[in-house]
Amino acid sequence: MSSNHDDSLIIRTWHEIAVNALQSRASDIHIEAGSQSTLVRIRVDGLLQVQAQFDIQFHERLITRIKILARLDIAEKRLPQDGRLLIGLNFVKPNIDCRVSILPTLYGEKAVIRVLPSCINQLAIEEVGLLPEQLEIFKTALNQENGLILVTGPTGSGKTRTLYSCLRTLNQSHRNLCSIEDPIEIRLPGVNQVAYHPRSGLDFPTIIRALLRQDPDVIMIGEIRDSATAELAIQAAQTGHLVLSTLHTRNARGALNRLKSLGLDQEALESCLRSVSSQRLVRKICRQCSGGGINKGNKCASCNGSGCHGRIGVHEVLSAAHIFDLSFQYCTMHEAGIHHIKAGLIKEADLLTEVGTWQ
Repeated sequence: MSSNHDDSLIIRTWHEIAVNALQSRASDIHIEAGSQSTLVRIRVDGLLQVQAQFDIQFHERLITRIKILARLDIAEKRLPQDGRLLIGLNFVKPNIDCRVSILPTLYGEKAVIRVLPSCINQLAIEEVGLLPEQLEIFKTALNQENGLILVTGPTGSGKTRTLYSCLRTLNQSHRNLCSIEDPIEIRLPGVNQVAYHPRSGLDFPTIIRALLRQDPDVIMIGEIRDSATAELAIQAAQTGHLVLSTLHTRNARGALNRLKSLGLDQEALESCLRSVSSQRLVRKICRQCSGGGINKGNKCASCNGSGCHGRIGVHEVLSAAHIFDLSFQYCTMHEAGIHHIKAGLIKEADLLTEVGTWQ
């Protein structure tokens, strides 16, 4: 009887954590073990905040519950594990797809649950924060039958969402769209999505070679990480395919040096690069309270008093005509951010936090 009571308590605890995270618009749930207690934190608009704290005795059973939902090995506690699970607010709304990462730490296993976007309609290229002239460059590049489109920036800067938005724009019945992802974050109907799995022999070069035999029109490569992937991406772009990918660079111009360091020459890059962009995510001012955190005398319910609700991309975008013209004065991320400030979308302090140190 006690065991059943404990099980129902753990099930209810996880449900409350998950529902609270969804209601708080969390992008990630962190469940971590300390020496005396389990700490639950959620990431909202890019910042972690404490959600709850439990006695450490519940920790192992809570992690086990998450493993069961994610179909992971509950007996394996020494190695990292990755999986997926579904959480839901109620029976009316559809369940939300989540990515699960389990990592052994000093006092016990840590779980991080990434809450993936549930609405494909949110993946519109017009909604990622591009200025009108930047959007025009993107759309021109996407209308090409071949070439390479690169989106750059650090981890967590929104590159994947921008790529998904590009795929959604291109997703029409007369095109064969393929993607290689690590991992697959959003399931897109109409796109042939392949998961990176090197332990099974499915690394990026292997998958690219296989996809090129699948008569693709568009190939999205989650990230160009090495020389082999870079070379195959260029080859695909030169042989009649539109290729979309990401790089980890500080800004748009830095992509050229990064690609050259991977062994690509200037002539090859000039022949196929259609657009290079770089981006960061900056917190948006809450529309309900205009960023004050107070609405009608009380803490704003929309932003929970933070003054911010959601994030928007700040971009710099180079067209094919200007990628190699070092004298061309393009709109930098900071300048794009100033446009967002004047439009009342973001605060200067948040822009400096995310972009200022990267210029």
